[in-house]
Amino acid sequence: MTLQRIIHLSDLHLQGRKKERDRAVRIVDTIAKHYKKSVVIITGDITDSARRKEMLEARAVIDKLAKTNPVLLVPGNHDYAWKGNVLRKDGWKNWVKILGEPVGWSKKRPGWMGVDCEPKGIGGLGVWESGKCVYFGVDSGDPEDKVISARGYISKKLADALRLSLQKYKGKTRIVFLHHHPFTNGLFTRLNGSGRLLKALDGNCELTLFGHEHEYGIWWNKGGVPLIVSSHKSTDRVLGGQLMTTVIEIKNAGTANPSFWHRLELL
Repeated sequence: MTLQRIIHLSDLHLQGRKKERDRAVRIVDTIAKHYKKSVVIITGDITDSARRKEMLEARAVIDKLAKTNPVLLVPGNHDYAWKGNVLRKDGWKNWVKILGEPVGWSKKRPGWMGVDCEPKGIGGLGVWESGKCVYFGVDSGDPEDKVISARGYISKKLADALRLSLQKYKGKTRIVFLHHHPFTNGLFTRLNGSGRLLKALDGNCELTLFGHEHEYGIWWNKGGVPLIVSSHKSTDRVLGGQLMTTVIEIKNAGTANPSFWHRLELL
């Protein structure tokens, strides 16, 4: 029996304020102490307003975490737009340069989610294989501001590429993560193209993770996916004023019947 543990973080919203940074460092220290070597996935909004200063602060926190844990991350709307709504011309460029790479892994590969990375020619989709698991990072944001930044956008090209990539790795435990919530119908948070995304996932994915709405949620066996998890804002105090983090353990990863144990843990 194999066991794969994943720590799911989201919506850190680092913005130069001591409170968020102190809480983020506390989370990192706890993960390093109790969950060393576990994969950490961060589903966007690492910064609050896509300022370069915020990204450098976020990179310092992530580099600290990468000393003990492998980390994968995707951008959220706050990572390329002021307060998540007003597009910054340099936001996306700075994110790619400062935050756009996997860190803490034994293998080193430049780039992540770029057109020159796997799958070739498709921007906004990153594929990272590690043992019996394959991780698929999806840029569900809208850096070109075609819709509304807070809503995000999944194009047909991106959804089709995701589906084909997932099918390529059939037999592995496939983990898809993005920022935007595909089930919400909020006026300013609904993901444009969510139907295309869910169709690509149906029967092709074992675990899906996202954030965006700052609300915890869990769905079992929905839309052909065994487990779907939405993270709360990791740097917010919840449940009696405590910080909490999402822990997911996968038993028998890479087999036809993986099983999941999901829990929220107090820090």
